[in-house]
Amino acid sequence: MEKDTSMSFPVKVLEKSEKRLSAPKIDNITNTKRGGNTMMKGFTYDNQTQQLKEITDPKQILSAISDKEKTTWVDLTKPSHEEVKLLEEGFHFHPIIVASSLKEGERSKFYDYDNYSFLVMEAAIGSGKGSAVKLSEFSAFLSENYLVTVHLSDLNFVEDTAKTIKDQPDLLKKGVGFLLYNLLDGLIAEYFPILDKIDNKLKTIEERIFQRPDKQVLNEIFKLRQEINRVRKSVSNNLDVLSLMLRHDSIHSSEENRMYFMDLYDHLMHLLDITDMYHDMVFTSMDAYLSSVSNNMNNVMKVLTAITTIMMPLTVITGLYGMNFDMPEYQWQYGYLWAIMLMVVSVIAMALFLRSRKWL
Repeated sequence: MEKDTSMSFPVKVLEKSEKRLSAPKIDNITNTKRGGNTMMKGFTYDNQTQQLKEITDPKQILSAISDKEKTTWVDLTKPSHEEVKLLEEGFHFHPIIVASSLKEGERSKFYDYDNYSFLVMEAAIGSGKGSAVKLSEFSAFLSENYLVTVHLSDLNFVEDTAKTIKDQPDLLKKGVGFLLYNLLDGLIAEYFPILDKIDNKLKTIEERIFQRPDKQVLNEIFKLRQEINRVRKSVSNNLDVLSLMLRHDSIHSSEENRMYFMDLYDHLMHLLDITDMYHDMVFTSMDAYLSSVSNNMNNVMKVLTAITTIMMPLTVITGLYGMNFDMPEYQWQYGYLWAIMLMVVSVIAMALFLRSRKWL
């Protein structure tokens, strides 16, 4: 039966889906390979013999999870049809929950059932082309003595955890709750390099704003704002999931593990604070851009106004001598020269006046 309804799944059949895990059906399940490469990887740790064994055969995996004295981790990347069938028939995960773990763009969530818990969180997988962030889903099925993880993209922190287990088999000795903590710790750590890149972009944009703002800078500001909002939403969703997980003893199983998950919660809060700060900074950059453009426009208008003011005496003089009647100066042999000198002097005088007022 479903224990947590705070993030309820709108499907009634889930109520009858979870049966006590019995001996798995292993007779009809065969090892599946794609191009000669094993499609799944797994580790099982025998708490009695204290030995770690790497397993990839589905029969071995299902046999291992049936032994309560063993701690097992199974990881699936882009599961094949046979592996999906293994999750549904071998592990007895409900088809709807399995389908949820295979959807791209699936929202972060957490459900707790009688025999296992299920969660989906977003993982940062580095920089995409022309973008500072690219996200992918990371799903996990957690039971008493085994953990199954599913993801559609290659995740660095998963590979790092697998290498750590090979070097330090005792990691599985502490149980699947501690193993899940290590995976989520790696998932959260992947966000920090992304935020560093966003920080560098913000600094570059600020420099360009004060040097020579143009439309390209404005486009980059809008793109960066979208990236920040995406990371901010992802971190916030993961924080909500972790908050739900902390309410269930089935996840941390001990006070020591609970402290580890509280540490993850603190890391996510720190990430959320950083993204909030960057969110404010990008709006500040936009305001700075608009202010800089407005200031440049004011400078242009100032110069044009000054030119118009300087030329004003010339307009008056040329207008005066352009009238259609005789003037005494017309009969004077130096009249034309006098008019030219008058215009030059008036222009210089007006320029000196504007400069003295610091308007030019």
